[in-house]
Amino acid sequence: MRDTHRFLTQAPRCEPPIAGRTEPRAAAHRAPTRSPHSGRSPVSGRGHGRPPAEAVAIDPDAQRFAEHALRLTLEVLDRRRPPAQLRPLLAPALVGLVGTLAQRPLPARGLGVACLGRVHLRPSGADSAEVFGSYSRGPRMFAVAARLERTPAALGWGGWRVTSLQVG
Repeated sequence: MRDTHRFLTQAPRCEPPIAGRTEPRAAAHRAPTRSPHSGRSPVSGRGHGRPPAEAVAIDPDAQRFAEHALRLTLEVLDRRRPPAQLRPLLAPALVGLVGTLAQRPLPARGLGVACLGRVHLRPSGADSAEVFGSYSRGPRMFAVAARLERTPAALGWGGWRVTSLQVG
């Protein structure tokens, strides 16, 4: 004996049919496209012009620098370090900005000390990289992002310096 189970059934019709209306059905033809893009992703998944992630070499100095710079920046924002310690790591405008933010009352500071989580690095050129990561304050998680550039003026740390910073 064979048992067939139907777990989903069509909902019963509870309303009377509307006069002059027909049942919906699938379209007999496709809508015209207004662009050459078909709306489908390329088969390879690599049609965006970037090399595959496994082919991009990450500079270990840049990774260590990014973690160190973000950790020190969070410590300055928590008022555990003076902003002057960021001078060799951040662009001069960013040092002033982080110093100003550290003096202001930040609502998230009441959640606890900022602890840096994972930091990811994506090279965006021969001498630049994009950094993104997370940090926690108490039970909440926040985002942080930065841009690194290798400059001859930046001494130590392989010549890397933070030129842009976004702390969430």
